[in-house]
Amino acid sequence: MSKTQLNITIEPELLLDLKRNSIKSGKTLSQNVSDIISQFLSTKKASSSPQRLDLLERKILVLERKLSDLSTEKQKITPFNEVESKNYSEFMREVFNQKIRKSQNINRKKAFDELVKQIDCFHQWDQFYTMRLKEVLFLDDFDPFSAKELNHLTLGKECPCPIRTGLINWINGSKKGQCSCSNRTFPSQQQICENGSVLAKNFARTIK
Repeated sequence: MSKTQLNITIEPELLLDLKRNSIKSGKTLSQNVSDIISQFLSTKKASSSPQRLDLLERKILVLERKLSDLSTEKQKITPFNEVESKNYSEFMREVFNQKIRKSQNINRKKAFDELVKQIDCFHQWDQFYTMRLKEVLFLDDFDPFSAKELNHLTLGKECPCPIRTGLINWINGSKKGQCSCSNRTFPSQQQICENGSVLAKNFARTIK
């Protein structure tokens, strides 16, 4: 198949993200960009049934996240360490439990399922992280997320953790996958890392 050259202008950070993704997938930059565009365009040819539209929306969310993560405001520059990871896990757990206590007609399982639906649209999320999140939120003697696990979720520490975004969207009833980088009513990623459950108990008073 013959090919032609297409010149576009993008932000340096976005180009860097594309290069990293290409290296990770074992493709050249041109192959990776072509595959992303082809995958997106192929979905437009699919049926317009509600199921297909839902699938298309999910794929678009994933594509947008892949291409725009580095163009959003960065709230944490350095990698997570083990102390910060423990604080982060305790914060998640406390906020989750406080939201359930203040909600009516919702049990822990239903709340967890709703929360996961707000997170699983992020391409770095998988079944392993769903199980780990359940352990952190449900078990009394839980193992906190490790620094390695959270650093993977934050896409090289350059964008807030999907769990933080999911918590915000779940609590506020926002659209799935909506970016939370500019949210100033919810503690920043760095504040969570530094203060953990202590911060969560104070923040919980504002949860409706």
